Amino acid sequence: MSGPAPNGPDPGPLARQVVRAEGGFAYGAIGADIHVFGDGRPVYVLRNWQGAPVSDPEWLRELPSRMLSARHEVVPFTGREHDLGELRGWRDAPRRLSARWLHGPGGQGKSRLAARLAAESAAAGWLVVTAVHGPGTVLPPPGSQDLRAGDTAGVLLIVDYADHWPLPDLAWLLSNALLHHDALPARVLLLARDITMWPAVRATLADVQAATSRQTLEPLAGEGEGEGEGEPGRDDRTGMFRAARDAFAARYGLAAPDTVGPPVPLAGPEFGLTLTVHMAALAAVDAHRAGRHPPGDAAGLTTYLLDREQRHWARLSDTPGRRTPPAVMNRAVFAAALTGAVERPTGTMAVNSLGLPLPAETVLADHAVCYPPAEPSEPGDFSDPEGPADLTRGTVLEPLTPDRLAEDFVALTLPGHLADYPAYDWAPTALNALLPHTDRVSPPPWLPRALTVLASGAARWPHLATLHLYPLLREAPWLAVAAGGAALGTVVSLDDIDIGLLERINAHIPRRDDADLDPAAAVLAVRLAEHSLAMTDDPAEQAVIHLNLGWSLGGAGRYDESLAAQERAVALYRGLARTEPAVHEADLARALNNYAGSLRRERRYDEAVRAMESAVELRRRRLRPGHGSDIADLALSLSNYSNNLGRVGRWLEALTADAEALELYAGLAAARPGEYGHGLAITLLNFGSTLGSALRLDAALAATRRAVDVLRSLARSEPAAHEGGLAQALSNQAQMLVTIGKPQEDLVRDHRLPPSEDLFRMSGWRGEALEAAAEAVEILRRRARANPAALDADLAAGLQALSTVQRAIGMPEEARTTAREAGVFEERSEPRRRVHRAPEDMEYGRGTHDVADDAVIVLYRHLCVTELTVHGPELALLLRSRARLGPAPDLDTLAEALEIHLRLADADPVAHEPAYLVELKQFGWELWWAGRRSEAVETMEQALDLVRALATENREEYGEQLLWAADALATMLKGVGRRRDAREVRRAARRHLATLT
Repeated sequence: MSGPAPNGPDPGPLARQVVRAEGGFAYGAIGADIHVFGDGRPVYVLRNWQGAPVSDPEWLRELPSRMLSARHEVVPFTGREHDLGELRGWRDAPRRLSARWLHGPGGQGKSRLAARLAAESAAAGWLVVTAVHGPGTVLPPPGSQDLRAGDTAGVLLIVDYADHWPLPDLAWLLSNALLHHDALPARVLLLARDITMWPAVRATLADVQAATSRQTLEPLAGEGEGEGEGEPGRDDRTGMFRAARDAFAARYGLAAPDTVGPPVPLAGPEFGLTLTVHMAALAAVDAHRAGRHPPGDAAGLTTYLLDREQRHWARLSDTPGRRTPPAVMNRAVFAAALTGAVERPTGTMAVNSLGLPLPAETVLADHAVCYPPAEPSEPGDFSDPEGPADLTRGTVLEPLTPDRLAEDFVALTLPGHLADYPAYDWAPTALNALLPHTDRVSPPPWLPRALTVLASGAARWPHLATLHLYPLLREAPWLAVAAGGAALGTVVSLDDIDIGLLERINAHIPRRDDADLDPAAAVLAVRLAEHSLAMTDDPAEQAVIHLNLGWSLGGAGRYDESLAAQERAVALYRGLARTEPAVHEADLARALNNYAGSLRRERRYDEAVRAMESAVELRRRRLRPGHGSDIADLALSLSNYSNNLGRVGRWLEALTADAEALELYAGLAAARPGEYGHGLAITLLNFGSTLGSALRLDAALAATRRAVDVLRSLARSEPAAHEGGLAQALSNQAQMLVTIGKPQEDLVRDHRLPPSEDLFRMSGWRGEALEAAAEAVEILRRRARANPAALDADLAAGLQALSTVQRAIGMPEEARTTAREAGVFEERSEPRRRVHRAPEDMEYGRGTHDVADDAVIVLYRHLCVTELTVHGPELALLLRSRARLGPAPDLDTLAEALEIHLRLADADPVAHEPAYLVELKQFGWELWWAGRRSEAVETMEQALDLVRALATENREEYGEQLLWAADALATMLKGVGRRRDAREVRRAARRHLATLT
């Protein structure tokens, strides 16, 4: 539907929005973009910031943990004045767009600090917006949101759990129009537990020209601490305890809170967290009110609060209409801690997996009364024990809050700890049910959160790792990879994870580009390499380690480290190959191939060429006939060699190398397309580029179009592996179309030349070029957002290609805008990754066309395998031209041209039989003049048979040709002494012609 926001100001006659429901999710926004996946689910949801809701004290007292939730703001903001002052200064700095990564351990007070900044900013006239990630933390639709900045002081966007967002999704958010109003300040505050993701996010922010900074929330100062950090000798912990105690006491109705002191000394390191201090205050007040003894240590605070959760479940089970007993609720809460809030069908699947004795609908309904959704789908008062008015369309399985409490609950529920809290035998079975790990079962949608919860809790509860997380991953190491880059990075960064498990996880890392996994995979590779190198003195083992490490580091954009590893691998393999060439020359070739790629990235082109020359020589020498892997290795090296030759302008040598690579890959792919299709496509792509540089533009376009077709087919099933190549092929295709189509149009326009056949064939070049360039940029944007350090330069090149197309087809304003954006990415990318053209030092002289035509013929032979009618005429023409370059015609090449015409005639007789007839007659005479007279007679007899059939169909056009063909055959027959046959051929032709009158 269209219209103004129902709960916001009237947007005026020109401010309209479209709200579309996808799968039951309706969400509209004015003044901001909405990004959705292909199935209509939102990538994220933007909402106007709202202060803490008014909560019923009685409802809060039912579960003390509710009072710890930052969203209820039971405890007023206290302490952290120095940190708040830093945030104010960042917000008010004179930059148009700025982002800050605010990080600290869970429970450090990030959300409370952000809420305070939000409240102050809203009061100062800023538009304050929150962003919640969609997949994995699905929230009910927020309705229509009016996010117009208007005359506000600026825009403040707060992103909680930023380190849990997949980097591509976070990049989408950072590109939102909400943040990009001219001359209006915009600030993005990203809350996270650590800085693991920050370098990649910072690179993404650089793409939108944002100033970036990070701020660490240090532990709360204890008594006498904090000198030089603002207030000398301050005691943040005691002050924060008192403020929290007074706030909780007010909710409990205690008149004299001063009598309640800390249950345990606050000097320990665990009380450097805001949450732990609040837990101490809450436990002290709750125990005082109930006449109980408060816990005696920090661990006891957790168990005390979890005991209160258990008692609450027991009370609710006695409420009329509630059927879920505490033991069953315990399992549901355990599941919710691992899944997080999910859509109802997903929650039903999770609960059903536990094998509970009650229907999932009953358990979910009762659980929602205990732990209502953060944002119900329908207005409802959660102080009412009957729950909200409608839970059918909201989320379910809201987890325990705060997060650390949920992590602690999972850890304490699982056996293996010594804390005074009951562990349960059913918990390991429930964990396995929620995280199925057989090859026949797809990973559940909550896998990323579940692994993150387990890994985060393991830092405080060692048994969680040693008895549960690590055994799970030993059985199914692929789970760590399936969970995605963020979760994988959390797991492999654990201090006590053993090397054997890291190796098993590493075995499941895909050996291809994967923008989401590459940064975490590089962290894993470094850990494995450091361990492995320390354990061996064997040069062969060290060489393998450096080779694999260099590959992983390069994929993550860590180019200096990658080059160093590649150099070491080559040096080691050179020494090994000198002593044992049969064993190590193949490995040296592989190392040289990778090393050349790193050298090319550094623009050390001459060195790259020499490295690839050596690689090609080695692989040619080690080639074993009939071994497809050896042939593929040689083809890969030849293709890469061609690429490097082109960088230094040696185009003809590059063409020769590409042509050989294409012949090798084409043979392999014909037998095993699934295994060698990608190599064939990349070879075609490189070949097209080389042909274009050698001014064989039509052939270059044909090769590139074929590469696009192959890569598009492959990308449907494995996008991460093939979309990069597809984007490059589309970009090349677009530029070639401009190079060919634009000059032909200009000639017709400027000189009033009649449209040529080539121009007619290229008439659709404008639309095709724009469509290809735009699709390439769309793919490159998505990849660069996931791995900007490695892929920003590729996006810059794609944008430049799109700008070229836009300018060529008459879109100057769009071209300038695109070029400016390309310049931003170019400047922000690694200098060594920028596109640099080598000077063309090759002079085109005698022999140039011979080499080029030979290469083009190889290309068209391959293209004719799948598209004979499209490329066959061009191949036949090339073959005929090539056959006549020498002093005498090359009859074998002419025979191949004739075979092409025969195949075309079989495919489409009406279109191609006339041309085949001409070729037959010409080839017959070539054979005659070469002295191969019996073959010439046979060929001319075929020509006469064909023209007789054509004349039967069309006497007017082919009648005279019938007589001419008969005369030609008669002449040949007389020449070989068959005079009687010659006379009969002429008579038979005249008789047949007479019957057609």
